[in-house]
Amino acid sequence: MPTHFILMVPSKEEAKRCLECIKEFLSCRLGLFLNKKTQIFKSKQGVNFCGYKINEKRLKLRDKGKRKLKKKIKKLKYLIKNGEISSVEAKRFLSGHIGYIKIANTWNLENKLFYREE
Repeated sequence: MPTHFILMVPSKEEAKRCLECIKEFLSCRLGLFLNKKTQIFKSKQGVNFCGYKINEKRLKLRDKGKRKLKKKIKKLKYLIKNGEISSVEAKRFLSGHIGYIKIANTWNLENKLFYREE
């Protein structure tokens, strides 16, 4: 089973050193090798990982994830309006998605999608 991870370090030189150590450990100790997709990115550029865009300053939802969430919420609002489900059922359905977006920097997105009492 493939394993994915991100390692963030202060400099490109340190990233190269870490990558060599990881390659050596994997090959010598475990008989494994990194695939061709292994890359070093600038932290400003960010990287897509597990549905998030991760960079040096924040963790954001990927655009694809935002679109899917907006579409689901629109559908749930329609179902509630037509009496096909209750708002409690809709909230239960969205609880996993809410946990997913809470991890990222999504204050503005949450305000657009959900009514907030302040």
